[in-house]
Amino acid sequence: MARTKKALVLLLAVLLLLLPFVSCAGRKTDNSNGNTNTNNTNSGNVAEEPDDSERTLRIQAMQDSGTLYPLGVTGGFVSPLYAFYEPLYDTRADGSRRWVLATGLERITDLNYTLTIREGITFSNGNPLTAEDVMFSMELCRDNPQFSLNVKVVDFEKTKVIDDYTIDLWYTEYNASQEPGFASMFVLDKESFDEVALSRNPIGTGPYVVTDYVVNSHLRVKARDDYWGEKPRIKNIEFRIINEDAQIINALETGALDLSRVPILEADYVESLGYNIRISNGRYNYVTLFSMLPDSPLGSKEARWAVCHAIDREAIIDFVYEGKSTITDYPASHFLADFEPRFRNLHETYSIGYNPERARELAEQSGLVGKKLRIINNGSSDAVTISEILQENLLAIGVESEIINFDQATYFGTMMDANNFEIAIFTPSAPSMLAVDILAMYLTFIPLGWTGPERDHYGQLSMGALTTYDPASRQEQLFEVIKYFVDFCPWYGLCEVVSTLAIAPDLKGVEYMIAGSIYYQDMYWE
Repeated sequence: MARTKKALVLLLAVLLLLLPFVSCAGRKTDNSNGNTNTNNTNSGNVAEEPDDSERTLRIQAMQDSGTLYPLGVTGGFVSPLYAFYEPLYDTRADGSRRWVLATGLERITDLNYTLTIREGITFSNGNPLTAEDVMFSMELCRDNPQFSLNVKVVDFEKTKVIDDYTIDLWYTEYNASQEPGFASMFVLDKESFDEVALSRNPIGTGPYVVTDYVVNSHLRVKARDDYWGEKPRIKNIEFRIINEDAQIINALETGALDLSRVPILEADYVESLGYNIRISNGRYNYVTLFSMLPDSPLGSKEARWAVCHAIDREAIIDFVYEGKSTITDYPASHFLADFEPRFRNLHETYSIGYNPERARELAEQSGLVGKKLRIINNGSSDAVTISEILQENLLAIGVESEIINFDQATYFGTMMDANNFEIAIFTPSAPSMLAVDILAMYLTFIPLGWTGPERDHYGQLSMGALTTYDPASRQEQLFEVIKYFVDFCPWYGLCEVVSTLAIAPDLKGVEYMIAGSIYYQDMYWE
């Protein structure tokens, strides 16, 4: 039945044009900020191997960036890097800190901290980890436009290495997202650094080393005998790069995967094969970014409001998530750490939402009718489906559009220039899991063509909130930021991203951190 529903998605999207008066009410879903596990003791089609000590763990990976150099990897391909690279620390789903390469971050003042590096760690080439390597990695992030957010307020003039395991860390200003930002920074070996060599042969402190990498095919790693931490109980991992949903299902049917993302429409079917299914909220949401260039068809906020009112978000939830997601009625996820109910429905684009009549009125008023818009996405099945629904929604109000599918490796760079699109399907997120961070920082590196005094004022509001130390005061400022944001509408919140995983019944220790990272050395066969 699930596979049949999937085949009907395009047909139903067309019906949105023919039957705009039909209500697409979403199903009820569990809004708890946690995981839902369905345990199935039947091994079904899941392949079994008798020798667990040598058994290869087979994990589905996606959106291969074509490199293993960490500052060149984006999107879904970041996850495999945690097999051989490591950050200073991470944050568990319950908010507790997991110390990795660091053992402490002691606050001296709001701007001054002591960062302590763990002793006795070596890179996979045998070089010892020192504070110099951490400092070098921070500098690499600073000089990379995409990864500079990891060290956004580090004062590099004042920050100094004190000894092999201590850094006197200074900030230029307090920023609520800086500590979480370090969790996304992999530490590299300064002495052997070679970006080209690292693209195929990574040198990290992680529990595994790369043995074979074929772009868009597979990545194989084996456990290190000299790993500094608890030795991995699974010696071999193969990441199989599979992007297409049909290919994922085929691999699961043949027992070729032990851990995989699953299209939510196929969750029941995959469970019947003997896999355990885990459904969780990703703490980020789908949005439509808008080109705000003055000469863009969406250069006026009235034109952007027209698009917002045209989008049937319940249809997106039904078609993409089989009713198991929820609408986001403000620009970010409801599952972020600083979300408050008062942030909801602060503009009619959210409080009223889908209203084709209002959308057409605004489209005519703003001169949008008769224009042709470019809708771009990263090529993932969910983003493509959302684009198709949006295309039909726009046609219903007299606005034509074309869909352009990119791959993940080129998509981020494409969004940097607002001349490349009118609408971009995107999922803004941040390691901090803070709306104040997302709403302030994304518009600094994906500017969307927004300029002028209104943009300057928004920058002052948003950065003022982000750099406020007192949590209560920061939340009040964030409230004002959101009211301003939803009025000018640089992007529009659609729905929560729901993650669905298939896990082999004898695979244990699968724990995702709050920002989606995972530590493969925790996994084992039962």
